Amino acid sequence: MISEQEQRDLAAAGQRAGYTHEVAAQPYPAVNAGALALPMACLVTMLAVATVFMNQSIFVDIARSFALDAKEARFAFSIVSLSYSFAFFVVGPLADMFESRKLAAAGLAALAVLLLAAAQAQGYTWFLVCMGLMGAGAAAVPAAMFPYVSRMAPPHKAGIHIGAVVASATLGIVVGRAVLGASTDLVGWRGAYRLFSLVFMLFSPGALYLLKGPVGPESRSTPGVRDLYAAMARILIAPATASLLLTGFLLFFGFLGSITFLTYRLTAPPFSFSATQVGYISLAGVTAIIAPFSGGLARRLGAYGIIFPGLAVCIVAMQLLGWSQSVRPMVVGVLLLFLGVYGCQPLLFMLMGQRIPPQAMGCASSLYILCCIGGGSFASIILGGVWEAYGWTGISLACSGSIVLALIMAFVSARSGRARCSRIGA
Repeated sequence: MISEQEQRDLAAAGQRAGYTHEVAAQPYPAVNAGALALPMACLVTMLAVATVFMNQSIFVDIARSFALDAKEARFAFSIVSLSYSFAFFVVGPLADMFESRKLAAAGLAALAVLLLAAAQAQGYTWFLVCMGLMGAGAAAVPAAMFPYVSRMAPPHKAGIHIGAVVASATLGIVVGRAVLGASTDLVGWRGAYRLFSLVFMLFSPGALYLLKGPVGPESRSTPGVRDLYAAMARILIAPATASLLLTGFLLFFGFLGSITFLTYRLTAPPFSFSATQVGYISLAGVTAIIAPFSGGLARRLGAYGIIFPGLAVCIVAMQLLGWSQSVRPMVVGVLLLFLGVYGCQPLLFMLMGQRIPPQAMGCASSLYILCCIGGGSFASIILGGVWEAYGWTGISLACSGSIVLALIMAFVSARSGRARCSRIGA
């Protein structure tokens, strides 16, 4: 666990950001959010995350539309995911300042407008501008929903509720890739964008109506923006949390790096898949539904008793993806990769939550997502040269190496007295 001195330092940062002593003593009141609040939080999170990953299955279609080389189309994912990641620096503190449902509804409305604008784009530069803005809009939703759910959950169900949102974010990857791939073959990618825009137009007011109940501390002073970012910086550099952030970064570098370039692998011989078929392969990612249950398992086995095997499963999955020449092992590899990643993901997030003052949950959750998705974004850019020089073999080796480093970092974190946590839950 985090040392008493580090806990005092982080709590002091929270107080300098404007949080009162009473908030720290009893951070959140009982919440009567309604039976539909958690399902709505999960659904809007899934939809927002889907917009970040939806281009991954249609790189070839985007390249054809703008007369590009196919490998240049990967920037349609790189730009939106980088924007999504770094937007958490801005929207993370906002989640600790403003009402969660309003922040989420604003993000959904922005996505509706930007999807329409991107569908009309005639030049690739304007399309990428829309992607960058979409990443910022998408970030507002999970940045609001992670702290909202952690605050409204009963203490004995916190792991399950947070795991449900984590699983929903993961299903967003699956939905984005699968639905856009299938829709593109039917109505083209521009038509698919317009359909998604309509969905967001409907869910923006739905979020305002259904996400009821208190969404933050009832007693807190108005925080200063500068001090909020100082609190976030302290979380970023504190050893107890920095090791977890680095583990997430390395894990997602390997995970999203391989998933991004898997599209190129599957559209080339011997597979030669269409956008729909690439999307269907992504449906193996439904194994992310393990996320809500990993918190319960960790109550019996300890957090690291799940994290270590999960990372080992990811390494095995990368070998299946890396060396398979037929579809069935590829599907098994994708299934195991999502299973391993999202067995670990909620537990890393829960460990973060145990090492910070509760009033800084918005900042902490945003930093964690930034590191994870940022790792995948950098992978999509940096691994481009690896793909050109060494093909899928080089991608597989690089991504496997990154996950091995994540496993080593998790061992370092577990051995440290500051980072050890043997039980999750009540």
